[in-house]
Amino acid sequence: MGRRILNAPRRAGLGLMAAVLLSGCACFPGLRGPATPPPTAQQVDAFGPMAGLVGKTWRSEPVGGGETGPADISKWSWDLGGRVIVSRHALEDGSYGGVTYIYENSQTGSLDYVYVTSAGFHTTGTYQLAGDDSWTAEEAVIGHETITRVRSTGRITPDGRMAVTSEYFAEDAWSPGRNVIYVPVKAKIPEITGQLAQ
Repeated sequence: MGRRILNAPRRAGLGLMAAVLLSGCACFPGLRGPATPPPTAQQVDAFGPMAGLVGKTWRSEPVGGGETGPADISKWSWDLGGRVIVSRHALEDGSYGGVTYIYENSQTGSLDYVYVTSAGFHTTGTYQLAGDDSWTAEEAVIGHETITRVRSTGRITPDGRMAVTSEYFAEDAWSPGRNVIYVPVKAKIPEITGQLAQ
């Protein structure tokens, strides 16, 4: 990445793993809860292209071989009668995961979200929808040792995959984060052990 992100090797591993996974735009899957009525057409429209992610499980693949480490598995679902999209994700090795709740803010009309992680930090942000099946977000990171903000862009590709890129802000500078493609798969979300790979 060309920049020193953390000082100690152990902290570097944790920081890099968190940076790679902090992309609020697309790394999260759905919870199973009580049956909920399907969303209305108006609710689906409010979520734009993100509504097309719901009901599917996605697995990350690096773009151009740039990312190493375990793949990310995410599942998206509706909740609260279509008022919320819930996204749950975990790395295939179970070392890290999180849950995102995306909702339309009744006061501003924006698509806000909160992302809660297995590593003890969380993020909050707002998605901006574009007219080309894409979205962008900038989120505040609360409780992480070094990363304080994340910017990301996601889009649905013409062949039905999800492309995600991100960057993170640490030590007064923006650095590249994820650059992956998610493909629909039939898979379960891995159990989260909380043990980050060394």
